[in-house]
Amino acid sequence: MSEWGKNMKAIIPAAGVGTRLRPHTYSMPKILLNVAGKPMISYIIDELIEVKGLDTIIIIVGHLGDKVQQYITKKYAKAKHIKFEFVEQKEMLGLGHAVYMAKDYLNEEPVVIVLGDTIFEFNLADFLASKHSAIGVKEVEDARRFGVVESRDGFITRMVEKPASPEVSPSRNAIAGLYYIKNASPLMGAIEYIMEHDVRTKNEFQLTDALERMIKTGEKMVEYEIQNWFDCGKPETLLSTNKYLLDKNSSRKKFKVSDSTLVIPPVFIGENCKITNSIIGPHTTVGDGVRIEDSILKNSIVGDSSTIENSILKDSIIGSEVNVTGNFKRLYIGDSTDITF
Repeated sequence: MSEWGKNMKAIIPAAGVGTRLRPHTYSMPKILLNVAGKPMISYIIDELIEVKGLDTIIIIVGHLGDKVQQYITKKYAKAKHIKFEFVEQKEMLGLGHAVYMAKDYLNEEPVVIVLGDTIFEFNLADFLASKHSAIGVKEVEDARRFGVVESRDGFITRMVEKPASPEVSPSRNAIAGLYYIKNASPLMGAIEYIMEHDVRTKNEFQLTDALERMIKTGEKMVEYEIQNWFDCGKPETLLSTNKYLLDKNSSRKKFKVSDSTLVIPPVFIGENCKITNSIIGPHTTVGDGVRIEDSILKNSIVGDSSTIENSILKDSIIGSEVNVTGNFKRLYIGDSTDITF
C-alpha cells in the first residue's frame, strides 16, 4: 500500500466503443471483457483502491456506460473508503476531452490517469512517489500508433502524438496510458487551452497535446518505464494477455468437473460450471455458469452462461449466453448467439 497520494484522485477513461473487438463490444463494454478470470478494468481498480490517500475514482463512460456503473457499484460495494463517480463523455472528441470530463471533481490535488483498456505490470507505489509529474513509457519497435516522449537530463522535453515518421520524432518511448500529475489544476488549464485554440491531432483533443502545453509552460515531467504493458484492444492481444496472466497467476482453485474431463493448466474456470467429457486448456478462461460437453478448448475465452457442445475450439473468444454446437476451429462470437455446424 502506497504512503503517497494524500487526497489523490484517479481518472479511468473508459468511454471507447471498442470497434476492434466487435462483435463482443456490441453488447458488452470492452473494459468488462473477461481476462484470466476478471474484467480488465478490475485489474486497474484492484491496484488503485490500495493507494493510501486516494479517495475518489472517476470513471469516464460512454458506450454501454450503465453496465460499467452497475458492475463497479456492485463489485466494490465494500470499498467504503473509495468514492466512485461516473461521468458520461457524450462526444468522442479524444482522450484529452475525456479527461476534461472529470473537471468538476478536481481542484489542485494530485491525479493519476489510467486508461481503462490496458493492463500494466509496474510498482504503483514507486510511480506515485515521483517528485515530479510522471508519464509511464515503454520502448516499442513502431511508435507511429502511440504518443511518444523525448527527454534530456532526466526530464521530458517534448511529446508527439502518433509521429508519422522517425523524422517527426526519433523517439521510440511510447506513452503507455499511465500518467501521474502532481497538480490537477494546470492539467485542466492545459486541456482548456487546446480546446479553446482548437489544437487537434487526428481531429481529436489529445491528452498528449495538453501535456506538451504543460511542459512548455514550465511543468517538470519525468519518464517512468513500465515493466509490462498489455493492450487488450484487439482479439489477438486480448488472448495473448489472457495467456500471460494465466501463466503468471495460475489458479489453485479446485475445479468441479467430471471424471471424463481433462483440465490442462493454466486455466480459470468460474462458478457453477458443468464440464463433461472434454479437454480444457491450456490458457483458457471459462466464465460462470458455462456448460461444456464433448469438446476441446485451448487458448480461448468463454463468457458467462454459454454452452459448447461437440466442438474443438482454439484461439477463440465466445461471448456470454452463446450456444455453440459443431466442429469449429476458431470463433469470435458475441453475446446471445446460437450457432450450429
